[in-house]
Amino acid sequence: MPKVLGVGFPVLLMSALFLAPRRPALVSALFALAAGGCEDALSSLPFATSASFFALAAAAVRSSHMSYVAMAVAYPVYQTWLWLWRPGIGGSVFSHVAASAPVGIATAAVVSAVLYMAERGAAISED
Repeated sequence: MPKVLGVGFPVLLMSALFLAPRRPALVSALFALAAGGCEDALSSLPFATSASFFALAAAAVRSSHMSYVAMAVAYPVYQTWLWLWRPGIGGSVFSHVAASAPVGIATAAVVSAVLYMAERGAAISED
């Protein structure tokens, strides 16, 4: 996917955070690990760099019951997480965090709307 202001669109992260409070704990944890594993594979990050963050973020969303607030701050925190593990990722951590906030919020809004409509329109549920 294209990058905006040097950061990509966190579609997988936002999907994991959107589904975390709406699914059972095991299902949301497995989805977060799978989404993070896909992110690691697609962006050639070291094994479990994104998967571990996605799982921790999903657990935080489940326990906080404030999924939209968590979705708004998750991407800047994720950029900091990546910088901690790979400081030479390109650019300064401040520029990545500052650029990731609006991109993350916009992606969270779009992903939430699409998944909410898919859940309602397609009757996707566990019943």
